Amino acid sequence: MKAQQRLTIEDPAPIPEESDEVLMVRVAEGDVAAYEVLYHRYKNRILTFIHRYVGDREWAEDLTHETFLKLYKNPRAFDPRNRFVTWLFTVARNLSIDFLRRRKPVSALVVGDSDDNSFTLDLPDFVTEGPADAALIRELEENIQKTLMTLSDKLREVFILCAIQGLSYEEVANIVGCPAKTVSSRLSRARKRFLKSFRPYLSGKKQE
Repeated sequence: MKAQQRLTIEDPAPIPEESDEVLMVRVAEGDVAAYEVLYHRYKNRILTFIHRYVGDREWAEDLTHETFLKLYKNPRAFDPRNRFVTWLFTVARNLSIDFLRRRKPVSALVVGDSDDNSFTLDLPDFVTEGPADAALIRELEENIQKTLMTLSDKLREVFILCAIQGLSYEEVANIVGCPAKTVSSRLSRARKRFLKSFRPYLSGKKQE
């Protein structure tokens, strides 16, 4: 009796995700599915960035929609030799700047320098907040936003892009159009001023 031969089927190797740049080439060729991948990959990050930058959630949603509309309508504006994330945040930043030029931002506090520029702050993403902690997250969100709006536009944008979005100095330099050393300097000043202005909120929570 012949021994039965066993057929071993190995699990297929995982298919690597296509890079943003490759997807943008496909979008330029009319591939709607590639656009949808990029939209879902970056929507929350762009929405969070714009909301932090302009200080208004509803307008941030409109500006996020406009950002991706520009991507969809004019994908050839992106040079595939460059990094997509830098280009996308540049589009979002420019739309935010135009918005703020039309609406003067409110600065509720006057903030000075501080000697302490080293701190860690866990910033919640407002698009993923859960119902159990909704009230606390809303309160923290409001305090964070009030503090961010005390910063100048130049300091606020590097703080959001570096400290919140986690982009490198070089990436932020390409987005805002200044040397990486300038980004580092602005981030240091933004951290000092943010911490000085936000410290009372932290103290208030400790007293509770």
